[in-house]
Amino acid sequence: MPINRPHILSLLFLSSSLLSGSDEAFEQFKNSQEQEFAQKKTHFIDYKKAEEAAFAQHLENERREIAAYTKKIEQYWPKAELGNPQKLVTYSNDLKTQRIIDFQNNTLSISQISPEDSDAKEKLLQNLDATLSLDNTQAFNENELEQNINKISQTTPFIKHAKLDGQKLLDKTETAPQNISIVKNEKGYQLTYTLPKDATFKRSSSYLVPAKANAKRFNLKAQWLLAIMHTESSFNPLARSHIPAYGLMQIVPKSAGIDSYYFLYNERRLLSASYLYNTHKNIETGSAYLHILYYKYLASIKNPTSRLYCAIAGYNTGAGNVARAFVGTNSVPKAAEIINTMSPESVYAYLLKNLRYDEPKHYLKRVRERTLSYEELYQL
Repeated sequence: MPINRPHILSLLFLSSSLLSGSDEAFEQFKNSQEQEFAQKKTHFIDYKKAEEAAFAQHLENERREIAAYTKKIEQYWPKAELGNPQKLVTYSNDLKTQRIIDFQNNTLSISQISPEDSDAKEKLLQNLDATLSLDNTQAFNENELEQNINKISQTTPFIKHAKLDGQKLLDKTETAPQNISIVKNEKGYQLTYTLPKDATFKRSSSYLVPAKANAKRFNLKAQWLLAIMHTESSFNPLARSHIPAYGLMQIVPKSAGIDSYYFLYNERRLLSASYLYNTHKNIETGSAYLHILYYKYLASIKNPTSRLYCAIAGYNTGAGNVARAFVGTNSVPKAAEIINTMSPESVYAYLLKNLRYDEPKHYLKRVRERTLSYEELYQL
């Protein structure tokens, strides 16, 4: 067939025009995508700055509330006890009764300023019975300091709140008279009640079902979660530290809280004390964070037991500090190159010796020991 050269030339020209138009359209599309990405990046940076500024202001307001409340307490008590993650301290509205639940040492003390009250002992016994029946919702609502902090957090943007869930603070058993002592002092009377020796393990049973459910959901082990709760708070659902960190698994809102909530719900949120005092949400958040450490941040560590030891230490001190123990920097991939040449027991021994601070060393040791205890206790 004869070749029609003009026809071929016109096709080539048309093809060239189409390609030219396609290139132009692609450039326009690419530019629009880059602009959109730049806008999103700018928006995210601005949002993060606003979030951090709001939380910093909230913490400053919280410090002021704590200082003001401390000053009020000191009008009645020589030392303004505010507790720690394993010790819950509360006061009556008139500040003349102080209640301390020591979850770690399994003791409960109630002190009352009532030097001339003939019914003081009877009132202390009634208070003891009420304390043994307390749940987290009631204790939170009756705590003036927590209520003041909760009010200011309600006005702070970016903070996620939740209702508490009515979880009992203690595993109430029949009060044994021989475990109660009442003494008179210069201000009034103090009652001390010694909880049963196995009280901590009895409290753990309240959290076994959510521990199992979250272990299954996040591909973890329930005994790991129970051991972390025990070590972090001795199962004090209203645990608060100075950092601040909150609840059973001691979640820090501006780090583990943000990471976990984003992983769970694809949103950046700062979690309030009330959110993290809800035991189900706290266990969910803490379990999600352990999952992130084990399956994401420390994924380059091949041996699952070695990775578990590093994840437990990382839960306390951060994955970067775990890496620093091995290579002097926070590079997990570089640390993993060394860790992957070691046996799990060697990794464990190395962490106990070389972690930067004593606290994560003790933490790792306790969690490992308690993991074995809960594995045996509940046949996990």
